[in-house]
Amino acid sequence: MPVDLEEWGVRKRAFWNRIWEDLEIGYLDKDLLPLLIELNLRPRTYTLSSCSGRITLVDSNKPWARRGTNVVFKKHSPITREELLRVVEEPCAEALWLIVSGPIIHASTASLREAVELLRIARRAGFKHSGVLSMHKVKGIVVEMLTGIKAIHIIKRGEDFVTPVSELSKVAAIANELLGDAKEALKKLVNEVRRSRPRRLDSFIVEDLWRRQYPFTP
Repeated sequence: MPVDLEEWGVRKRAFWNRIWEDLEIGYLDKDLLPLLIELNLRPRTYTLSSCSGRITLVDSNKPWARRGTNVVFKKHSPITREELLRVVEEPCAEALWLIVSGPIIHASTASLREAVELLRIARRAGFKHSGVLSMHKVKGIVVEMLTGIKAIHIIKRGEDFVTPVSELSKVAAIANELLGDAKEALKKLVNEVRRSRPRRLDSFIVEDLWRRQYPFTP
């Protein structure tokens, strides 16, 4: 299925501008910016919603459930015992789960060849669970890049603590260690994408980086 390159290009510029808008208002996960830039420098790739790795606390019957799930805490940087304690002291409707997730990167490509190349790059960086999510004439071929980094730990069910409050410091420390692994995985991906830059970069992205005075070496 051929991608409409003109319409795809319009979407790329729109998503690129959204990155900087999100950065300005504080919505962008800043750890992602180097990777987003490297991927968008590729003429046949642009990035979609992504995450550098995070710690979340969800109130849900099952940690993977979508319906009836309430995200009560989310952070892309290490969690403190005090932050964890503040959350666990609040009433819980179902069960409170602490979840550590590795990086999840979504990108659209303008060709199947580029999608395959992104998957090769991702797997060289250790993102072994990557694959193609969808194919669309305008939206392009959407690739998901992710690692196997994932941890789920139950804190309490209803008002009954499964994990004693006295153990929360250890829980926070382990969660932060795993989040550190996630950030290291992201750095490996950035380096691998940079090493695999095509000879011809996207001229619009290059010029826009210079205009924004972003430190960049082509």
